[in-house]
Amino acid sequence: MDTATFAHPNATPRTLAVSAALVEAGAPLSDISRRLYRSKPEAQLRLFGRILDRLESTEHGRVVWSTLLDADLAATGTAGPHSEGIIDLLAQAEEAEVAILFKEAGAATRVSVRTKPGGVDATVLTGRFGGGGHARAAGATVALPVDQARPAVLAEAARLAAAVVR
Repeated sequence: MDTATFAHPNATPRTLAVSAALVEAGAPLSDISRRLYRSKPEAQLRLFGRILDRLESTEHGRVVWSTLLDADLAATGTAGPHSEGIIDLLAQAEEAEVAILFKEAGAATRVSVRTKPGGVDATVLTGRFGGGGHARAAGATVALPVDQARPAVLAEAARLAAAVVR
């Protein structure tokens, strides 16, 4: 899962060799791939739809974001773990340097960030809010409700994205 179908930099020659050995030993590659990447419960798809319907972006699309509310989980009969993967879907926005998912977490807000290679370092953005992670995938918990956390995080994301020259 962490390699995102061998697309992330952590897919090393050793990762590929181990994967090849597993397939050679009989691991059902197509079944594993389908279960991990191309199969989701209907309730999870409904949750994704709600989040995608709320998708927003800055003027030139360099920052995209959406919000997961507790009401979305209740309406779709899902739980927090069902939101796994939606941030990676948001990060597919073609022009986006930064993709952000804001998750309501009681009186706080959980922020998940994905960035493109050669651009914004996600740990710089999340580090401003006490978080961390990796250069391309990071997170933070902001001790503010979503409506208050979002403007601060978006302002910093826009500032960082504006500095990226492609």
